[in-house]
Amino acid sequence: MISEEVRMEPPLLQMKSVHKRFGRTHALKGVDFEIHAGEAHALLGENGSGKSTLMKIAYGEVTASSGQVLLRGEPVKFANPLQASRAGIAMVAQEVPVVESLTVAENIALGNLPGSRFRIDWTTAHRTATEALGELGSGIRADRIVGSLGPGDRQVVAIARAVASKASVVIFDEPTSSLTAELTESLFDIIRKMKSFGLAIAFISQRLQDIEPVADRVTVLRDGALVRTMDLAEADEGTITRLMVGRPLTDYFHREIAKTRSTSDKPALSVGHLSSPGVIEDVGFDVGPGEVVGLAGLVGCGRVEVVRSIFGADAGVGEVTVAGKPYTRRTPRRSIQRDLAFVTGDRKGEGLVPAASVFHNLSLIANNRLNLLPINRRNQRTAASSAMQELQVRPADMSLPAGSLSGGNQQKVVIGRWLSSAPQVLLMDEPTRGVDVGAKSEIYRLVRELASQGVAVLISSSENSELLGVCDRVMVMFRGRIVADRPSDQLDELTIAELAAGVIDV
Repeated sequence: MISEEVRMEPPLLQMKSVHKRFGRTHALKGVDFEIHAGEAHALLGENGSGKSTLMKIAYGEVTASSGQVLLRGEPVKFANPLQASRAGIAMVAQEVPVVESLTVAENIALGNLPGSRFRIDWTTAHRTATEALGELGSGIRADRIVGSLGPGDRQVVAIARAVASKASVVIFDEPTSSLTAELTESLFDIIRKMKSFGLAIAFISQRLQDIEPVADRVTVLRDGALVRTMDLAEADEGTITRLMVGRPLTDYFHREIAKTRSTSDKPALSVGHLSSPGVIEDVGFDVGPGEVVGLAGLVGCGRVEVVRSIFGADAGVGEVTVAGKPYTRRTPRRSIQRDLAFVTGDRKGEGLVPAASVFHNLSLIANNRLNLLPINRRNQRTAASSAMQELQVRPADMSLPAGSLSGGNQQKVVIGRWLSSAPQVLLMDEPTRGVDVGAKSEIYRLVRELASQGVAVLISSSENSELLGVCDRVMVMFRGRIVADRPSDQLDELTIAELAAGVIDV
């Protein structure tokens, strides 16, 4: 909660009655938003609610259809992000914008190179970068090549760029969506430090667990409209969820959906002695028809590689049997023919063709099946439209480029393409990454409904609460091996964490 003294001061950034239209889509409907110096103001809402669009208007990346933006009490209108940056507004995007071939210092100096028109002062650039990194408590060397850094350090570089530019307003757009719990806590430490410097922080998120550590106030948007602004003390999980989705989520994980009783005594998926040098070692398990099984473990434990190896996306040796039939020489194309579906955890790199339409992306699996018959476009369009309605993809326009959708709606498209493929086995890696609370519940409902129809589901996730909530059984991995395999009602988050860290033995 911000103090009364701070509350009485004029906002550093203020947005009044902001509207934005994209053709027929009314993305923002008269939204008000403000941030004070030394405050972190969280902006929450479902995918497509208008959060990112509002902040892109503040940053000059998008032009408002109407409304007003004030910086330090003065009306401003930025034609591009460079103008906003020079006025003191910085944005740390969800996909960290760095040039991998350049050094840390060169990345931090981008857009604000010291020196004259004819010569860049690299000594000053390195000193400024080192000072900015030091202010954030980071030990990253300014001469490191950014391509050699992990995701957390790359994000620190992007934040240091904002600090070095002397920004007074910093916008974080979904900053924790691809970070581990440890890196997320480090980010929160940095944000608290920036608040102590007197910076105004806008924090876009759809993860309720991101609010309490850093936010002073919370604003919720729904369908492009302002629902409510409140102090953090008022923002309990139930209230936020109801405001975001417009209804209480009475059964978030949809465990009430009955599981099909299979008459088959054969596992839908059987894995034996699966190995990949230095990654996974002698992994074996079964998943029955209609069963939802989770794979838990820390980053690098091998759970992602297990799922990818089964589908043939990564190399691996071992035995895989689908519906009682051995499956050798695994490749993604052959897996599709064997009725395996795979929702990748790398939405940007593997899940989508961003420039292609939503319809094309939803139709990729049908187009890639080995079928001598002509493609029936009418059936494809019907199936794509059904998938969009099932997952409530917004905007509901299949002609839009998939890359123009919000991150969560892009994830819905990635999942939706498998709905018409009638898989026997569904493999999922981080299925709800970057997805809001309402859309998560819809995805969980879809998983439980597919399971009720006899589909075997294997989910790799870094969210232990997700695995416990939606899965019938959870397997925990540590250093490439499965160290525990138990019904989900016999586990809790602490036990999973301790097993995944090797703290306790089975």
